[in-house]
Amino acid sequence: MEVFQVIVLVASGALLVFAGLGRLMNPKGSVCLDTYLADPTNDLQNDQDLTSEMRGAGVITALFGVIILLGILFLDFRSTSFVCATVFYLGYAFGRGFSWIKDGKPTTRTRAGFGFEVVLGTLNAICLVNILT
Repeated sequence: MEVFQVIVLVASGALLVFAGLGRLMNPKGSVCLDTYLADPTNDLQNDQDLTSEMRGAGVITALFGVIILLGILFLDFRSTSFVCATVFYLGYAFGRGFSWIKDGKPTTRTRAGFGFEVVLGTLNAICLVNILT
């Protein structure tokens, strides 16, 4: 089971670090801005508040990834890593699922993100339950 836990932590943490750093370095590349930037009158160069929000969310995402990855190195920290990963992924999945019901079907990229969040959130929850029992 320990190998499975490490694999889940690597996948979960690496994805968040990669996505978070991507949003920090290139906020225009974020899926949530696709519709906003499709309108040529919208330009992130003139919207410092939106850029700041995107970069801030990127740093939080990357830091959660680092916290999750620390569970690989420190066995005593592993349950904390699984709690963080479960809350992060299932929280995002719940929010996206609620939006899908309330606001309509999202783009293919957003649906793919939802799928990854459900799978990784569930796998982290299973590992967390296994650690706690």
